[in-house]
Amino acid sequence: MLPSCDFAIALLRRTIRPLAAGGSLTRKPDCRQDCGVLDSSAPACRGSASPLLPALLLALASFSIDASAQLRAEPAFAPGAAAPPLALASLDHGPQSLAALHGRPVIVHFFATWCEPCREEMAGLRRLAGRLAEMPPKNRPAILAIDVGEPATRIRRFLAQEVAGGPLPFPILIDEDRAAMKAWKVAFLPTSHVLGADHTLRFSATGPVDWDDARVPAALDGLLAAATPTAAFTLPALPDNSGSPQQ
Repeated sequence: MLPSCDFAIALLRRTIRPLAAGGSLTRKPDCRQDCGVLDSSAPACRGSASPLLPALLLALASFSIDASAQLRAEPAFAPGAAAPPLALASLDHGPQSLAALHGRPVIVHFFATWCEPCREEMAGLRRLAGRLAEMPPKNRPAILAIDVGEPATRIRRFLAQEVAGGPLPFPILIDEDRAAMKAWKVAFLPTSHVLGADHTLRFSATGPVDWDDARVPAALDGLLAAATPTAAFTLPALPDNSGSPQQ
């Protein structure tokens, strides 16, 4: 089913905003990637088709979009900043909290099932978790994957249909009311924050990360040290991929 006219209008408004920066069109709108959470209550791609939709989407193609600026925007938190509190229920691992992982590095990953790039990155996180399993538990970075704005039934259906290899080796937290998303200032999915053992921010990425990149292990190995500036390293992006704006 096509998204509603309300969705198309909201997408049009969201697309116009980057024009002030003088960008250029890099890709056509794709409902699978661009249907972000439009407001605090509406789920993605909800509603019936409207005859105005084709015209609106054609209008979108005539506007300039600086997708790279959206994908790699300024981080919400500066390196060295303390991470916000985090405590949520999970699908199969009971209550999860950042405080319970004090002393361990943590990868905090925000995603949604409707976000196409999130699916590819989830596979990369699974492979990363397999490599991390070889480290001593005390030093092993934990992974907390947080689904934004969706009920548990939808998340389970997504995992069963789209994520191969059986249950994920890390907890899936449920942020159905988007409270964690707001506290962590997430405006784009996927978004990942890498925290040191002291739970200060070390690295941040807005958009899908290539967790298989050869530079990642060395960066994660340094997370047990005291917080240091991290401007020299940027989490590598998945090639030819982008994320989905939140609104």
